[in-house]
Amino acid sequence: MSINLNDRWIEKPSPKSMRKGSGWFGQMNRGYTYNGEYAAITREINTEWGRVIHCAFRNKNGTEISWKEKQWLKDSLFGEDRVAIEVFPPKDRLVDAANMYHIWIFEKGFELPFGIHDKDKSERKEEK
Repeated sequence: MSINLNDRWIEKPSPKSMRKGSGWFGQMNRGYTYNGEYAAITREINTEWGRVIHCAFRNKNGTEISWKEKQWLKDSLFGEDRVAIEVFPPKDRLVDAANMYHIWIFEKGFELPFGIHDKDKSERKEEK
């Protein structure tokens, strides 16, 4: 999977390349910054839904990021034609230690089985 580095995203050392951290954080093998305003780290994982990019990101102030900014970040780093999801886990699986957001980006062409747009699988009307 390739990442679009246009638009001032600059590749930086990752936690894995610097041998920092453990668990999912230590597996992050790519790091990026955008104009000093945002930082993102990624890793690729294999899932039953195919190969997925896990992206953790934050802004320089560590403050809330709007939905519009998250959509822009996904589009600018991974492409406008890719599906991504943000997960709200059960309380016993919550990880909230670094004030970061996490999204999972699917391969081009992947389609979720649900959605609210007329083009989404769950909303399409079958031709008869």
